Formats: sequence, C-alpha cells, structure tokens
Amino acid sequence: MRPLATTTWLLLALLALGGCNRLQPDSPVGAYQTFHRHVQRGELPKAYAGLSQPTQSNLKAQAQKVSEASGGMVKPEPLALFFANVPVPPDVQEVSLLRQEGDVATVVVRSAGRSGEVRMVREPSGWKVDLSASPQP
Repeated sequence: MRPLATTTWLLLALLALGGCNRLQPDSPVGAYQTFHRHVQRGELPKAYAGLSQPTQSNLKAQAQKVSEASGGMVKPEPLALFFANVPVPPDVQEVSLLRQEGDVATVVVRSAGRSGEVRMVREPSGWKVDLSASPQP
C-alpha cells in the first residue's frame, strides 16, 4: 500500500471509531447525558430545555407562587428557581437504560459510588428529563 493511501485509510477508520462513542440525543441515555453535560458546563438555558414540558410547567407554577408570596420582589423565573444554589454535579460514570415502554423510559445514573433512577419521556422534540412528579435539582 502507498503511504498516502494507508494514511487516508487509517484516518477514515479513526473517524469511524470516534463516532461510535458519541452521544445519541435521540435516545433516553444520550438525552440524559446531554442534559447533565449542560448542567455541568453552566449552560442552564440548554439544560432547562432538556426538561419535559410537564416539568417546566410545574416549575413555572412554582416560580409564580414564589413571586406572588414575595409581593413581586422575586421575579417568576423557573430556570433560576430550579438551578438556584445547585452545585455542579459530579461526573457521571455510567448511564444505562433500565427499561423503556413506548415514550417513557427509566435510566440508571451512576457516579461516585452512588446511583439513581431518572424518568425520561419522549416529546416531539426528543427525549427529556421528567421530574414532573417532584421537580427537584
């Protein structure tokens, strides 16, 4: 094989292998990883967009209640309410699909010796983190 042909072939093989490890935001696992990455980077509007519509609606209602209780001193900003005083989350070691039934899935998130389950729902715009039962950071 000629050196240029070998180099081209190796470059294409490396690019193909690199694509195997990329996030797949169209899957529950990939959507959670994307959400987590946005939170870690402080990209809060993008992270907020990764929350389901019911979760966002609940947060909006809670933010409105806080604003009313403060006599309007606190603006009704659901993004600020959700992410207020939340430390940067630790690196995630593993996210795996526990179960999926139609447009609802549960992923298991493992980090620093801890694990938890996160509910995901598929909306027209893709998979979203669903905390509508109890929205907490």
